[in-house]
Amino acid sequence: MYRVGIVGLGRKALTIDDEAHLRWLTNYELPPTTHVSAYLANPKTQIVAVCAKTRESIERFYQRTGLREVRCYTDFREMFANEKLDIVSVCTHTDMKAQIVIAAAEAGVKGIICEKAMATSLEEADAMIAACEKSGTKLLVNHPRRYHPTYQRAKSLLESGAIGDLVRVHGTMWTWLLHNGTHLWDIMRYFTGDADWVCGWVRDDHPTDPGGYGIVHFRNDVFAFADVGGGQGFSLELHGLNGVIRIDTFHDGVQVEVYADVYPPDPQRPAYQFRPRYLLRREYYPNPPRFTPPMQAALQDLIDAIEQDRQPISSGYDGRAALEIGIAFHASHRAGNIPVSLPLQDRQLRVVSR
Repeated sequence: MYRVGIVGLGRKALTIDDEAHLRWLTNYELPPTTHVSAYLANPKTQIVAVCAKTRESIERFYQRTGLREVRCYTDFREMFANEKLDIVSVCTHTDMKAQIVIAAAEAGVKGIICEKAMATSLEEADAMIAACEKSGTKLLVNHPRRYHPTYQRAKSLLESGAIGDLVRVHGTMWTWLLHNGTHLWDIMRYFTGDADWVCGWVRDDHPTDPGGYGIVHFRNDVFAFADVGGGQGFSLELHGLNGVIRIDTFHDGVQVEVYADVYPPDPQRPAYQFRPRYLLRREYYPNPPRFTPPMQAALQDLIDAIEQDRQPISSGYDGRAALEIGIAFHASHRAGNIPVSLPLQDRQLRVVSR
């Protein structure tokens, strides 16, 4: 039995299961979607302590769960000093996460689930990872699309050659480059690997964490074109040499379009690049009617990572890489919208997201 402590008792930790309108969205169609409900659903975890800024938040936790035996704190350092914890969830605003993760690692916990974005700067993310490496703590940054069957099916299709070699990615997402944008940067990396440069433009729609547009280039020579904050829902298109994989957060499953040449390529004319295509077939892969909710799957992945001594599927290193892409948009914008190379040399550039 893993003894659990939770820091932060807001929407993602406790109440997002109530938001019925989110049942239309990929990642939220099946509860549990909160940290509390995921722990309660797992037979190997027991919540023993919680920490929140206010007594009102703690009382709301008690009223919702009935777990009056759980000890409560308003100072996370006091909780770590008094409790022997195995797993800690960090569900606070981003500007507090680094200090909490570092303190939890120093307290000797075995695993941490940290909400995204994991930090406000790469300097903070570096320190969080270093603390976990030193203590042997497994750090999972909660980018739940990695645990969702839609994206797992799309990855399987891509790797099986369903659309040929991947050449470019188109991604859209509402809101902001860091708070929600890290979902997009992470899932792009899930399909393409590490990025090596970013060229970005930043909007003026938020005082600290605005949206933006730009290009992300990956080391495998795949280009990604991104629109974050343009008002569109989360969508992703994976363009291969022979087709497209489409994912839309408002539609179940994965759609694949496979193309064929109207005229076969002529090896005698290699410089003649125009290749008209036609739609050979369209395939649809719905999600299974029931599957493990991503929040629950993420928790189980952390437990497995602890027991198997491996990194989680969505590790701290993945979280830092997604954060870096978002911060690179700001670095590029400040430099006059020119490409900036990764890894970023300025580890102190700070973007405060929610």
